[in-house]
Amino acid sequence: MSKLYAFYFNLPETIGGINFQAILLGLVISVGVSLAAGLGASKRVTAIHPAESMHPEPPRRAGKMIFEYLPWLWRRLDPVWKMSLRTINRKRGRFLITLVGVIFAVGLLVMSLFSNDSIDYLIQKHFYQEQHYDLFVRFTVPVKESETLNISRLDGVIKTEPLLEIPVKMHFNGRSEDELLQGLPAYLTLKKLIGDNEKHLKLPEEGILISQRTASKLGARVGDRVEVETLLGLGPTRRTGIKIMGINRQLVGSGSYIEINQANRLLEESGLVSGAMLKVDPGKVKLVEEELNEMTGVSSISSLQKELDNLNQNMDSMIYTISILIAFAVLLGFAIVYNSSVINFAERKRELASLRVTGFTTREVFGLLFKETLLQSLLGVFLGLPFGQMMTEWYVRALSTDLFTMQVVVYPRTYLFSAVGGIFFIMAAHLFTVKGVRQLDLVDVLKEKD
Repeated sequence: MSKLYAFYFNLPETIGGINFQAILLGLVISVGVSLAAGLGASKRVTAIHPAESMHPEPPRRAGKMIFEYLPWLWRRLDPVWKMSLRTINRKRGRFLITLVGVIFAVGLLVMSLFSNDSIDYLIQKHFYQEQHYDLFVRFTVPVKESETLNISRLDGVIKTEPLLEIPVKMHFNGRSEDELLQGLPAYLTLKKLIGDNEKHLKLPEEGILISQRTASKLGARVGDRVEVETLLGLGPTRRTGIKIMGINRQLVGSGSYIEINQANRLLEESGLVSGAMLKVDPGKVKLVEEELNEMTGVSSISSLQKELDNLNQNMDSMIYTISILIAFAVLLGFAIVYNSSVINFAERKRELASLRVTGFTTREVFGLLFKETLLQSLLGVFLGLPFGQMMTEWYVRALSTDLFTMQVVVYPRTYLFSAVGGIFFIMAAHLFTVKGVRQLDLVDVLKEKD
């Protein structure tokens, strides 16, 4: 996976991608859990006196189940369902451990598949709903707004909106945070500012729309005043108190916003701009970009379409990552259910053979084992889906950075695929186990002594 990331994101070959701390932690957890399970089982076995171990195991005590206290339900269950429920009641510990394994496996499926939903949400929101420009131009140094007239006159340019970017340090209650402050025009149309709950934010004439990430780090809220220290490098640094009028949320990038005239006042300037957003005729984007490259004073040109194309191309690497996680989830679920089913079948060979001798068909014995597996699968999937949502939230908190924020977005189809995947590996493990019923030698099994 490290090599795949290095290939798709053009990382240096010197980066090995080996995190020895993660490897050690994984090793300690794996060995620790295995030893705990082995020692726990061995302790119970060695606690048995040798003389007692030579006798058949006495029947387990079986009191009333919870369903037996509901006569209206218990009377409606057929004998096979009652046998399945009583078997689960006798093996509650094994059932719970297997159930936990199924919950984790289904949760891992949800966490594996959510990435596609989150990236799709990010693309729709950032590239199609929040950004309406085609080209983003930055100048080498801030210039007067009148200089942008040369750009707006280019053939193919439909609309031009200036901006002023100022690197700043924000101070609040003894905390400070570096931030990029963007001054935008009051008539802003080429960029949509979004707040909590997908609410559209209007750029205030006075005050600041602070980024959600910066507000969280500073502990600031709407109505507070933050000290803004300019770090542009042109002239002396200046500190100004600005009231927070709103908190904006960005999925890609970071920055806080104020009205462009107010941004100029922070610098004690007038009419300065450091870049512009351009809306261009779709058929002339390449031509306009070439003309901009020939202009002096233009330091960089960003194309929204190229950014989207690059993101889609890099998302190819996610296919491999998701495939690996799905494979691990299916193998985990299959191994847990199969292991439990094999032990259960081995312990109940005599019981199952007795049922066959007393008149139960092979299909009916299959049905008995299937009902026990079905309860595990339905309950495990039902609890695994919300657990997967929780795992996804933990994963997103660890993954989000200052330049990239993933949203916990899980589409209904992901829950459906995860549920189907969970049922699939449970049924596969069940079928691998119950095929032994056909191979039972009834005479030999019934002759065996416990």
